[in-house]
Amino acid sequence: MEIPSQILIIRLSSIGDILLTFPLIQALHREYPGTAIDFIVGKDYEDVLKPVRSLLRQVISYDKKNGRSETRRIRKIIRENRYPLIADLHNNLRTFRLTRRQSAAVSRFKKYRIRRFLYVKWNWQLFPETPVRQKYMQILPLLFQDIGFQPLDFQPETGIVNRLKTDIPVLASKNQCVLIYPGARHFTKRWPLEYYERLMSLILKKTNYLILLGGSKDESTTIQPLAKLDKSRIIDTSGKYSLYENFILVSLCDLIISNDSAPMHMATLLGKPQIAIFGNTVRQFGFYPENPGAVIMEDNTIPCRPCSHIGFDKCPKKHFDCMRKITPEMVFAKVK
Repeated sequence: MEIPSQILIIRLSSIGDILLTFPLIQALHREYPGTAIDFIVGKDYEDVLKPVRSLLRQVISYDKKNGRSETRRIRKIIRENRYPLIADLHNNLRTFRLTRRQSAAVSRFKKYRIRRFLYVKWNWQLFPETPVRQKYMQILPLLFQDIGFQPLDFQPETGIVNRLKTDIPVLASKNQCVLIYPGARHFTKRWPLEYYERLMSLILKKTNYLILLGGSKDESTTIQPLAKLDKSRIIDTSGKYSLYENFILVSLCDLIISNDSAPMHMATLLGKPQIAIFGNTVRQFGFYPENPGAVIMEDNTIPCRPCSHIGFDKCPKKHFDCMRKITPEMVFAKVK
């Protein structure tokens, strides 16, 4: 097709999935500089787009709480803007309703639900290990030069950087900082908290690194006890900063350790040295860090893995071996 004058990207949620649209936005901006890019995102997730806001013409907020009236409002905006091309990267019933009967060509993200089910159920691997970054680009009828993984060209706001360095003086020092995010939305994506405690003890005992703890307000109560290991070398930032401020915080630290969660994608986008701990999920789903500075910790000998492409509130087999067999000593060896 002809180079579109404008393109609409739709991804309503969640944090990690929206972060994974950044390479596509950056590629469009690089290879089609004359194309205006608009983005429809869920109201609760607008903050996620701040690192690439300068590359977008407008961000359109979608409030699902308003139901049908909100669907009509968004459909009207799409119709009036006359987009020649829409990239539906969410591809669910809600986004189908937003885009149906529009004059635009609509490219939808292929989720391969049946293939994914067969892989989870019987370990039938029927789809390639392709990063989501590439999958997003492949659905569009546009040509992209394959330059491989590229860190996000991100310039953090000076005011926020200075404030973070004032709040957390170690960021302004020459001491190396390890930023640890112990949380994740689902239990089966969370490395056991007692393992994080043992890992932190090893870091404190055998290195001179300082440790920062990160997480959301909902996670802070669980994370706070970890800071008591050494109040002089551990700083708990959980629940204190916005998502965008956490993005900048990641950019200021030397090593990021996390589960398969949003901070993992932040570290990947920024090209930071990172350790990602995978439990019930696997890299074959495509949501893995392409970052050359990334180490993925996973145990491929566990026969029941993957048990889900998202996660559960408890281990279906009740042993949780996919996480428990990844010991703190194994992870510390990668830290060194």
